[in-house]
Amino acid sequence: MRLTLLDGFRGYFLLFMTVAHVNVYLDTFIGKVNHHYIGWVEDAQGFVFISGFVIGLVYTKRLLRKGAQEMGGAVRTRMVHIWRYHAGLALLFLAAALILPRLGVHADILDQQAKDPILFTLMEMGLVTGTLHMGILPMYLIFMAATPFALRAFQKGNYLTVAVVSGLAWIFAQTGLPDWAEYPVQNALADMGHPINIGIYFNVFGWQVLYMAGLWLGYLMATDKLDLGFFRTKEAETIFYVLLAGFALFAFVSVVTWSKGLGLGYSKFVWKTFDRGNLYPIYVFNFAVDLYLVVWLLNAGHDHANRVIRGAAATLNWVFTRRIFVFLGQHALQVFTTQVVVVYILSVWMQGQKPDTLEANLLFFACFPPLYLAAWVHKRAKAPRPARVTAVPAE
Repeated sequence: MRLTLLDGFRGYFLLFMTVAHVNVYLDTFIGKVNHHYIGWVEDAQGFVFISGFVIGLVYTKRLLRKGAQEMGGAVRTRMVHIWRYHAGLALLFLAAALILPRLGVHADILDQQAKDPILFTLMEMGLVTGTLHMGILPMYLIFMAATPFALRAFQKGNYLTVAVVSGLAWIFAQTGLPDWAEYPVQNALADMGHPINIGIYFNVFGWQVLYMAGLWLGYLMATDKLDLGFFRTKEAETIFYVLLAGFALFAFVSVVTWSKGLGLGYSKFVWKTFDRGNLYPIYVFNFAVDLYLVVWLLNAGHDHANRVIRGAAATLNWVFTRRIFVFLGQHALQVFTTQVVVVYILSVWMQGQKPDTLEANLLFFACFPPLYLAAWVHKRAKAPRPARVTAVPAE
């Protein structure tokens, strides 16, 4: 049985991930009216965390029912399924990189495929590199490869060991050493006549901390050990108010940065320092703050004495259980793949152009129906077909 709220959150993150990506090319006002500009929590963080939670929930139940070996096999089967979508995207973009120049169309976003089509595509399919917006699936596959080991460690009670390893990996990401390790490989490839960029933008050593946190909570829920009773205590409410002030502080810094309120130099310094690819500390802290606020509201806010808090909790629950988000979340892999294709098409279409306001808004809204079409097609494909009834001839 699926958890509607989890699907709703995942669908919300997918929809607004698309908003952020397409608005890079369209620069519409409505595309800027979202949470990206009021804090340091974006859709990718939420998507990775929720995905870890769902994986923990699903495969822990498999572990408990059928054992570690069967659970590991199920994870690997799922990885192959996800990899097929990733490989399909890589081959699609390879075909586009080869065909578009023959039609007189140069696509900047496909430069690396066009310059070294075979090697780049093989490396992309091998999760070693990737073009723009192609980083989440490879990162997700790497995290899933570690999932059976983490779940077995949780089962043995080694929570602290996993937490320490995850924390050390995140600290390692902040040193920049994983990025530096890519340079010798890139230089060697360039010397051999293959100037290919290595890496998938997301530093897996850093971003795994969100996935592992979600995986652990999913494991606890699957084993009926996720006790949220603390959130109904006075201490938890006090923490809520403190973190609400922290949320406001993060939002203030973000708004000042994006609006260039302290000058372009300050904003450039912040953007350069707060490395999203490595998941800089502010992203982790802000995510933890937001997660606590959301969990507290959903658990203790609906019957709070303060009507403002009750209203906030009811609104939060209402928004993330809307069919518009839940439906996308139930078909996340297909929707994510579709949004990548939509963004690439838009990138090629808008290359060298600056649309007027009407065109930009029309294109903006046109980018969303394909997401729902992909979800609908997948739903129809998965629906059980009615059994064929063979007529028995009368005697």
